[in-house]
Amino acid sequence: MDPTVLEAAREQIHSCMKCGNCQAVCPLFSETRDEGAAARGKIHLAADVLEGRLQPTPALAEKFGLCLTCKACEASCPCGVKVVDIILAARASMAETVGLPSVKRVIFHGLKMRRLFNAGMKLAPTFQGFALKKVKVPSGEEGFRSARLPIGLDARRVIHELAPTTLRDGYEEWNAAYGEAKRTVAFFTGCVNNLIYVDGGKAIVEVLRANGCNVVIPKAQHCCGAPVFVSGDRKTGAEMARHNLDVFAAAEARYGLDAVFFACGTCVSSFAEFYPHLLDLGPEYHQKALRLSRKATDVNALLLEVGAHQRPMGTVKRKVTYHDSCHLARSVSVTEQPRQLMRAIPGVELVELKDAARCCGGAGSFSLTHYALSSQVTARKAANIQRTGADTAATGCPGCRMTIEDGLAQAGGAQRTVHPAMLLYEAYVAGGLLPGKV
Repeated sequence: MDPTVLEAAREQIHSCMKCGNCQAVCPLFSETRDEGAAARGKIHLAADVLEGRLQPTPALAEKFGLCLTCKACEASCPCGVKVVDIILAARASMAETVGLPSVKRVIFHGLKMRRLFNAGMKLAPTFQGFALKKVKVPSGEEGFRSARLPIGLDARRVIHELAPTTLRDGYEEWNAAYGEAKRTVAFFTGCVNNLIYVDGGKAIVEVLRANGCNVVIPKAQHCCGAPVFVSGDRKTGAEMARHNLDVFAAAEARYGLDAVFFACGTCVSSFAEFYPHLLDLGPEYHQKALRLSRKATDVNALLLEVGAHQRPMGTVKRKVTYHDSCHLARSVSVTEQPRQLMRAIPGVELVELKDAARCCGGAGSFSLTHYALSSQVTARKAANIQRTGADTAATGCPGCRMTIEDGLAQAGGAQRTVHPAMLLYEAYVAGGLLPGKV
């Protein structure tokens, strides 16, 4: 084991005063009542590994894997301990010593091979019916499926099917503003918006173009790498980060970007936080990461900046509640912006959600590897959404949207899920600012 990985977190580890405040806000502790699920327990284990009292084992690696990295513990910590830094350092140490589970090794190897991954995902919509069967959901929406056999995906889980055409294939790299151009922005689409929630991605692009933005969508961009480096494989994660930094640095040089924007909390956190501060990218790429991190912004904040909420919009009759993505709320402080956008839409009634910033239970691959526990957390979120009486659940993160859709389907909830920009798009179409439908 490389001692420098955990050694870098030593100060944070010893800053924990073992008060246990983290237990009160940890979604996993609430479900399991297991000390090892809370931050305090895992920090204690990390200290034992650091001091040589514990040796890395697969069982210990699983303990460190039992975390949503939602940062609720950090927000409530009186000592300001960076718990997620400790957890990710511990996972990296475990990965170096005992290795990753074989399933993750195979998935991550395929994920980093961009051309092969993209070619496979373009074919996947045609063949998804062999592995996934169509299912009906209470909202009445089409396009939902579940696994025919519980291989890699729990058979109970309901997921949105892959779009027939990816978001990036549906646009050119350069997409000019409608009317006078005021700024040029680049869209890091991420995987889920590109492959599944193309409706949200198109709404975002069109609303920005209607507000004087040239939208650049670099074709060579790839997964942000968060599923990989958050699991402990920092070497592969760094390779993926360097690729994306090259792609967006080239776009910056060619088009003179005013901003790089994201419609996913995890992706924006990767550029704004993880690339410059977590991964060892080397001096050249560290400087690229710092420069691009200063241009990284969530699309909700960007839409406010360009005045998208101040246009004369048509009426959209919806009762909406909003779920705060953990990474949007606690990594990049995007909470009020989406609410402000939605309040500006004529006809939209925004009702606050109880525990709006409590994790939905998805946490990327956590919901795949720990579906039973994840779904317990999600069930609380779905119940809170149903109690609002809203007909629509909005969120700024596609991963959360996917998780909430499953939770609502399991609970019999008829609410539809959207990104806030989709409501803006509806209002723009209703008001004649944009033609047609997404």
